[in-house]
Amino acid sequence: MKTLTLTESELIEVIKQIITEKKKRRKKKRRKKKKRAKKRDACYYKVKRRYKVWPSAYASGALVKCRKVGAKNWGNSKKKKKS
Repeated sequence: MKTLTLTESELIEVIKQIITEKKKRRKKKRRKKKKRAKKRDACYYKVKRRYKVWPSAYASGALVKCRKVGAKNWGNSKKKKKS
């Protein structure tokens, strides 16, 4: 078996390199987690309150319709004018 002889300063440099590499790997993992933010607007919360089962085809369709019309207008019935 061969043994390595390192001076104290060389050993410190090697340890510093290993630590910096591990820090870089951790930063990459954190960045991936931040990118997965979901779109939760007023329509999302309005539709979720109305439908018991989430996610469902009906709820998803309602969410799309709400986003087309706008959260303020969605769910309001049309009022007929009397003449």
